[in-house]
Amino acid sequence: MAEIKSLKALAKSSVTSSDVLLVTNTTTNRPTKYTLNNLFPSLNNSGTGEQLFVNLTNKNQVNLKGIKSNTASILDVATVGSDIVVNVLEGGIDLSNCNNATSQFSRGVDFNKIVSGINLVKNGGTGLTTVSKGSILFASDIDTMSTRTLNTNGQLLIGNTTNGYPSVATLTAGSNVTITNGAGTISIAASLSSLAANLDTGSYNIDLNTNYISDDGSDRGIYVHTNGKTILNDSGSSLTTGDATGQLNIQGTTSTAIKIGNSGAYQSAYSIVTTTASSGTAGAGLSIYAANGGGGNDAGGALKLYGGTAVGSGNGGGVEVEAGKSPAGSAGSILLKTFSEATSTTAVTIDKYQDVTVNAGSLVITGATEGIVHTNSGVVTQATDHTTGVTLNASSGVITLAAVALAAATNAEFTFTNSVIQSDSVILITVQDENTTNNAQLTAATHTIANGSCKITLHNPAATGSTSATASKIHFLVINNSL
Repeated sequence: MAEIKSLKALAKSSVTSSDVLLVTNTTTNRPTKYTLNNLFPSLNNSGTGEQLFVNLTNKNQVNLKGIKSNTASILDVATVGSDIVVNVLEGGIDLSNCNNATSQFSRGVDFNKIVSGINLVKNGGTGLTTVSKGSILFASDIDTMSTRTLNTNGQLLIGNTTNGYPSVATLTAGSNVTITNGAGTISIAASLSSLAANLDTGSYNIDLNTNYISDDGSDRGIYVHTNGKTILNDSGSSLTTGDATGQLNIQGTTSTAIKIGNSGAYQSAYSIVTTTASSGTAGAGLSIYAANGGGGNDAGGALKLYGGTAVGSGNGGGVEVEAGKSPAGSAGSILLKTFSEATSTTAVTIDKYQDVTVNAGSLVITGATEGIVHTNSGVVTQATDHTTGVTLNASSGVITLAAVALAAATNAEFTFTNSVIQSDSVILITVQDENTTNNAQLTAATHTIANGSCKITLHNPAATGSTSATASKIHFLVINNSL
């Protein structure tokens, strides 16, 4: 007897291709077999989107996916009868996370259909129902807009601290000023016959017609000549193009043409300098000239430099003349020039080594209280006897001789080593004789003068009797013929 199985309880995984279902046609009584595998469903997703089913279990159990909301505040999913209902919750949408540039969810507001009533200031409106032609909007109070109508030529909004908002008014003309108001224009003209207050023209020129800036209108003060030169003058000027040899000309009747500083507000020092040259360019020189004679036998003007006079026990101001320095090249020299008739000659030169060269003329000292002062003198003492050499590198000084006696009619010679001495030097010596023997007077002389040394000979010219054993002294001065 055949086994009867329930399709519902049948384990579909055990069904093979040999299992069939036998069906009989009631009309023909003809049986037909159907393979049991063909009765089980096979599902496919025909679209490209997400599949609704997961898989098949035991070949006839269809497993479907559930539907839920990932963001419950925006999307709600519910079952209503035989339907799955999805609702969008508009209140949960955060527009700041949306891209209006692509979605265009906000395309403007149609005020003709949506807005009604008056849009208040706090909502971005004016709070006004109408605005007259030519009106200007302004805030007359907090969150309150008002209007002012400018319907008169030349009217402007002018600040008003009394009520805190602008007033409508026109400009008022003052002295020497004319204001002409037109339709959309304001013309301001000046007619100055005098200027009572300060004049600040910023970066613009002043055209004074008469060329003068004066305190009383006369030809004095600051004068700008037609050739572009400037004159400072305290009286009438007759300057012509030929007279204006410099950019700035100072004329007048007072001897003090330029005064730097004012009483009670002086600086410690003032300078007159030329502009520093650009790289690769030599610095500009600065020359100060006294005036030439006018003609005939007129003398030239003198150039004088004065230091300041002190008050009480204070020191007088010095006068310094300083040549330019150089970090690597030669420093500048100071030249004092005189003229031999019409030709200039450098009379005195002070070079970078502070050597003073008198090129012409004589060194004349008149009324000197100390005479010639030489502060570089040195001293040296001779050891042992009068033939012992001494060394002293100085242009002047004192040699203290050895304290020994020198026999009558006898010479004693020693070498004097001195780096100042040159082969062409003039060496002046004197003897300070300190011996106590009567009729024994020391003498001295130089010979064999060479670069760096000479010889000094001592002599006792007495026929009889030696000098006392007392140290005498020799004073010397070296005068050189070249540097």
